[in-house]
Amino acid sequence: MRINLTIPLALLAISGPMYAQAPVTLAAAERAPNYDEELALAALEGLMAQPGERALPIIKKVLAGQQSKLVKQRALFVLSQIDSAEAQQILVQAARSTDSAMRGEAIRAIGIGGDPKSLDALQEIYAAGSADVKGDVLQAWLIAGRREAVYQAAVNAKSEDEANRAIRILGAMGATEELRKLGDRPNASSGLVEAYAISGDLASLRKIAEGSGHDALRLEAVRKIGIIGSDAANAALREIYARTSDTEIRDAALQGMLISGDDQGVLALYRAAKSSEEKRTLMRYLSMMDGDAALQAIDQALEGKK
Repeated sequence: MRINLTIPLALLAISGPMYAQAPVTLAAAERAPNYDEELALAALEGLMAQPGERALPIIKKVLAGQQSKLVKQRALFVLSQIDSAEAQQILVQAARSTDSAMRGEAIRAIGIGGDPKSLDALQEIYAAGSADVKGDVLQAWLIAGRREAVYQAAVNAKSEDEANRAIRILGAMGATEELRKLGDRPNASSGLVEAYAISGDLASLRKIAEGSGHDALRLEAVRKIGIIGSDAANAALREIYARTSDTEIRDAALQGMLISGDDQGVLALYRAAKSSEEKRTLMRYLSMMDGDAALQAIDQALEGKK
């Protein structure tokens, strides 16, 4: 029996309920186990130390018997650690269950177990599934590092919401190549902008920000550069601000600098500003940033210095 407990829990930083579930524990348990369940769970833990051929018949009996859903969910995880074709077949069958809790646990267990054939079987389940099922499958692919499967889910999505869910997963995976391929397709989405920001892809954000797409998307791309927070991202925002006279783009760049905390950058723009109106705008941003740069600008303004 193999044990695979290396799960990328850093991915929980992504917002949204489907990313907030710990995949290895009794994920959807709404209550503490009772005495009998505690004993059964301890027995399952002990079973993981047994050879797969000895553990499988007992797991099958648990899944077919009268044990509670709590115990059966844990049994699915143990099943995912058994290296046999029969074990994987049972797990895939459970992933097609009409019971949402058992189905979700089976799908997560497939992701944890990492069996290639079982992961491939999730393609059909994803295609035919509800939004909740698709979310569980995306999480399983996330755990297993299946970038191509998530990319294809984004490409073949039937709605922007569906595409954005897959795109956010790609961002969490750091799948820069796949995200850039999506960016080369027409009608980039807000989810793609967010994913670029999460993965730190400054070049792709600038491509959208400085492109000819929808104004709202371009503004969002400029703002999201601030999430990256690197020196290069801060320099890009200063450059975007300085190159344009478009008020909305300038405001988006300042919002990005506010997000990144680049008060020195805003101070430099303040000192270079030509009009009193622009200086007032930059002063407001500096005041919101509440740092030494704001005090310098205030002091200079009160002394009548430019």
